Amino acid sequence: MDWDVVWESVPLIWKGAGATVSMFAWALVIGTAGALALALMRLSAAKPLQWFAIGFGWLFRGIPLLILLFFAFFALPELGILLSPFLAAILGFSLWTAAYQAEVIRSGIIAVDPGQSEASEALGMTKAHYMRRIIFPQGLRIMVPPFTGNAITLLKQTSLATLVTVPEMALLTQRIFSNNFKFVEPIFVLGMIYLAMTSVLLIVSVAVERAVSLKV
Repeated sequence: MDWDVVWESVPLIWKGAGATVSMFAWALVIGTAGALALALMRLSAAKPLQWFAIGFGWLFRGIPLLILLFFAFFALPELGILLSPFLAAILGFSLWTAAYQAEVIRSGIIAVDPGQSEASEALGMTKAHYMRRIIFPQGLRIMVPPFTGNAITLLKQTSLATLVTVPEMALLTQRIFSNNFKFVEPIFVLGMIYLAMTSVLLIVSVAVERAVSLKV
């Protein structure tokens, strides 16, 4: 291990951290909003909404994420939709996130005792009201661990964006390979940065779990 190369690689790879974090944040926010909508569709009494949510999950959990990225970046332009590498990556990651987090949200909601819903309706509360004030807060305790697990997976999967030329950390690591033909040191640095990022997510997850447990 050449530690001089390690220290030289840190600032070079860190330049791509902004793109990595931005892709992760945008995909997580957009994907979570979509996941909430899909979960509510799946729990809806309307059959068309149920089938749409089921079909969405079947499609985007069944297709490898890499193929989603390739489709967004290479195939959509042939259909007249031209996206930048960054936007193509966010589209692919958001679809993937929505499909997986929808099941997390749905599972958390249905895990709450049905008696809570019945009691809320008996008190004259609307479904939207008791879902927001009673069911969803209780389901959060169940949602947080798998939600965080999927978020950590998403963060690591952002490295796939290098294949659609987004200048994130993995792509900059490959450029170091090309410049000095050193492989072990840049890969070590890249791995440590990802480990630090995922550790932060785990700490946040534990804090959120504790906060939710105290409130519910």
